[in-house]
Amino acid sequence: MPESRAREVLELVGLDAYDREIKGLSAGMLQKFAIAHALIHNPKLIIADEPASNLDPEARNNLLELILRLHKEEDVTFLISSHILPELSRVCDSIAIINEGRVLASGPLVELFDKYSAKAIRITTDKPEAFANELRKLSYVERMSIDSRGVSLIVAEGTESNVYEDAPKIAKSIGAVIMGIELGTTSLEQLYYKVVKEKGMKSQ
Repeated sequence: MPESRAREVLELVGLDAYDREIKGLSAGMLQKFAIAHALIHNPKLIIADEPASNLDPEARNNLLELILRLHKEEDVTFLISSHILPELSRVCDSIAIINEGRVLASGPLVELFDKYSAKAIRITTDKPEAFANELRKLSYVERMSIDSRGVSLIVAEGTESNVYEDAPKIAKSIGAVIMGIELGTTSLEQLYYKVVKEKGMKSQ
């Protein structure tokens, strides 16, 4: 393989490490190097197993942006296996939900959201972790996912109004600020739990 091709793929993934030893690369740089290595022979498909694991938030975001760019500009398809569901919703057009070795549902992401149209209540707050700890104490909260901007939860049918009553009380008790409360479609994590529940399987 010509050195020029090696330099080309390193530049393509944004890695200026021509003269550095691999053992001296950071975790994020190693993941980029792995993708560059896979690109050497101009593949149409790259299989990635937990590509963003062990990365800090900035490195994870950079890697996901790289995957999106390579798919769009270089026409490379990525088959990604991951337990970090929010990142999959950013980069995947189609998914397969697997539990205990069985494929429970698969297809375009939009179609799965339409088919398993659970509703989630989204609470945007400056203290999502503390908020989630209090929400877990409420008997009507069935499932919940947390990110840096807030909490998404699925509640028992008919109890949606309880959230609008209890959330301000929780915010006051923990000194949090609520930026918004809205009813919307479920997150990918909530979709996973709904599919698993409907199929009678155990969630991991």
